[in-house]
Amino acid sequence: MGAAILQLIPLLTIQVVYAVIVFVVARKRPVNPWPWTIGTLVPGVGMIVAAVFWLVTLFSVLDRLKALENRATFS
Repeated sequence: MGAAILQLIPLLTIQVVYAVIVFVVARKRPVNPWPWTIGTLVPGVGMIVAAVFWLVTLFSVLDRLKALENRATFS
């Protein structure tokens, strides 16, 4: 039992770092940061949640860039 917990500590440490970064970025976006942060803290699943968050954030940035490009070409 103790060995399993010792093996889980590095994963939890990495997920806490990801959760802090996700929380900070989610606060800057118009989304509720708590579901993303709590989802990122779940052992094992948190890595997938963090990856989905970054993918959604990337798509959001690309959509905003596209809107800016469209607005610039019509001006």
